[in-house]
Amino acid sequence: MPRSVVVGVDGSPESLAALDWAAEEAARRELPLKVVLAWPTVVTPLAVLGTVDLARRQADVTLRDAELRVQERWPELTVQAVQVPTEPVRALVDEVTGAQEPDGAPAELLVLGSRGFGAVAGFLVGSVSQRVLARTDCPVVLVRRGEDEEEAAAGPREVVVGVDPFEGADAVLAHAFEVAERRGLPLRAVYSWTLPATYQYAGIAASVDVTGEMLVYAKGELARVVQPWREKHPGVTVVEEAVNARPAKVLADRAANAELVVIGRRVRRSPLGAHIGAVAHAVLHHVPCPVAVVPYERDEKQQQEAGDE
Repeated sequence: MPRSVVVGVDGSPESLAALDWAAEEAARRELPLKVVLAWPTVVTPLAVLGTVDLARRQADVTLRDAELRVQERWPELTVQAVQVPTEPVRALVDEVTGAQEPDGAPAELLVLGSRGFGAVAGFLVGSVSQRVLARTDCPVVLVRRGEDEEEAAAGPREVVVGVDPFEGADAVLAHAFEVAERRGLPLRAVYSWTLPATYQYAGIAASVDVTGEMLVYAKGELARVVQPWREKHPGVTVVEEAVNARPAKVLADRAANAELVVIGRRVRRSPLGAHIGAVAHAVLHHVPCPVAVVPYERDEKQQQEAGDE
């Protein structure tokens, strides 16, 4: 089966913004769009009074409106709308992995509104979005802006990507370069770094030259990981920037004129539960434009250095 772009909706303004973003991206990629509405079926005495049937009818209306919205704006796009009466996180994860159908293909991209309560189930709450993020192996885009919000700041648009030259750079850069090329936008590759806390405890932070040799080294490492992707995408204009500052703050600042911010998320196979990482968490809360979170696995050498099993 063909891969698709999957978007979760619940009727909220945030989910409609996510729907529009996903439809436009699916059209650019020439892929079908799958619109999913998930709502948990809870068996209670109220179910006897038709509560479940009412929720199902509301879901039908929300999905029909979403499908018509897409067809009116992107008539060439193939759209499939489904409602899944089950726990939202599990439903969305199953949809993007292809587990809902016997021969289902994994999704190429998942798009969600980053917050908002819908009339049916309100599954696009931040905590649920983050749980979905932590459990998916495909890139996930979180869309915050609604149609009624102010226009983005004037000025040239660009794609901003946060790069760690020592972990996950290829996966993140591959996604960022493809988006920039597809949209005809310049790309800003940002490597933001700070000294380890142990430097402060040891009292040596003041003696470290962060604007001299360390900055030269940081710029060199950023150039090293970006260069192969420059060669693969020669039509993309690239600006490289190494900054000694907190990554989340730098990316939030650079996002002022960004059409998309791309960050990485290390896949963690932990029995204690999945999480998205401190930088990704901060970026999702402070960056107003859409954010693409790209999962990556540590290679064997990195796992050994980190002491992972």
